Amino acid sequence: MKPKNLIAASQGNAIINEYNLDVDQEFKYLKTHEIRNLTNLCNILKLSGCTISDFDGFFISYSIAQLGKEFDLLRFGKNYILNIELKSELKIAQKEKKILKQMHENYYYLKFLNTPIELFTFVENDGFYRYNIDSSTIDKIKPETLAECICEQDVDYSVDPDNKFVPSNYLISPFNSTAAFIDNEYFLTSAQQRIKTEILSELTENPLMFFCISANAGTGKTLLTYDIANELMSTNKNILLIHCGILNRGHIKLIYRYKWNIVSIKDISNNKENINLDNIDFIFVDESQRIRFSQLEALTKKAVEKQIPMLFSYDTKQYLKTGETLDLSNYLNNTYPHLITSTKKLTNKIRTNKAISSFITNLLEIGKSHDNLHYDCITIDYFNNIQDLTEYIDFLEQNGWKPITYTSSSRTIDSYNQLSKLCNTNAHAVIGQEFSKVVFVMDNNFQYNERNRLTARSSYYDAKGMLYQIVTRVINELKIIILNNPKLYEKLLEIKAMGN
Repeated sequence: MKPKNLIAASQGNAIINEYNLDVDQEFKYLKTHEIRNLTNLCNILKLSGCTISDFDGFFISYSIAQLGKEFDLLRFGKNYILNIELKSELKIAQKEKKILKQMHENYYYLKFLNTPIELFTFVENDGFYRYNIDSSTIDKIKPETLAECICEQDVDYSVDPDNKFVPSNYLISPFNSTAAFIDNEYFLTSAQQRIKTEILSELTENPLMFFCISANAGTGKTLLTYDIANELMSTNKNILLIHCGILNRGHIKLIYRYKWNIVSIKDISNNKENINLDNIDFIFVDESQRIRFSQLEALTKKAVEKQIPMLFSYDTKQYLKTGETLDLSNYLNNTYPHLITSTKKLTNKIRTNKAISSFITNLLEIGKSHDNLHYDCITIDYFNNIQDLTEYIDFLEQNGWKPITYTSSSRTIDSYNQLSKLCNTNAHAVIGQEFSKVVFVMDNNFQYNERNRLTARSSYYDAKGMLYQIVTRVINELKIIILNNPKLYEKLLEIKAMGN
């Protein structure tokens, strides 16, 4: 996306609309009311001292990749970032609340760029508003104030906003950023907000429903699930949240510091008569792809008996044991056809950057991703003995890396026992969490077959499932260490070279 001159943009789009010109959709970036508002804005600012050159260098209707967050007018300067929002005429009762909410949200997204920010809103047939960052309030201003800010900005035409915004900055975790979550220091993406709005609306119309949120890793499924739970708790609803895994430190904080009712799936009986749901208004089951069928049956039967709605959130690609995953939507529809089941899909990845996502695809099957992205955020190291490897893992952990290993069985002799002892955190312990820099090890348990697909020696827990769980916990950097497996090292270096 290239910056534009506001006057040229308003007049060009006006002509396209007036004459219904047959041009590509990328040139029709303004709707009729937006053209009118932008034209009015430019006319007022010209009367306030702005010249044609002052209107140059603006990104119009810029949207942050993967988030769907849009800014009407955005311009980058060496001294500050300038954001102007355009609004059609607003009702007096809603005006200031709507303006403040949007400007507060815009400030949240822009503050990560570590540059001073100036935020304004122009309301049709009303006037101009400025956001006061220190007090999180708005002030009505004269147009000359905005004109002066436009004229004094030292415009930086070299900025590519796609390189400035890092989507993963905006996806907090209820577990790794618990205080920020509780203090509502985050915003949902447009896709997350749409699903939340739909669920709350449907719940109002049908008090007894089942909801399914099906989502890939890195889409913000867990944040959305806990946000909806938090919203219901704010209306004095008693929530039971069931985590299908080991409770982590974030869970413990939510339970003891903030009084959330969270239990592990292991505490749910296989017999509905032993499940106590007294005084519960809503049940959430997170990472529900890992729930046992007997637990699912007992829990849902008890919920139906007690007339309690339920929400299941899951990723069918995330599994740690063969046969763990279940199509919950089909199960609920087939088992309880008299009840409404509403299924939502969350697909846009936020946490995983495109390069890491592409690399993971090629890691599982060489050549499957053709994105031709640079894999600078991926490093491949090699060790031929366990002692050097162990010392290196310890060094990395002391320097901000999160080592994650495979879970071995305590019931049988497992070929992954050696790897399982490399660090204290295994695949089961990190379900739903995220880390900036992740390191893990692959040894002679892994190889590629003749179709260039990754295979793994069988074990009690599915090794490929655990590997996928590990690699999808990463936000920024991924380090893979190969232990004494030259052929595997060669293959991974081949994948790494695909990104050069």
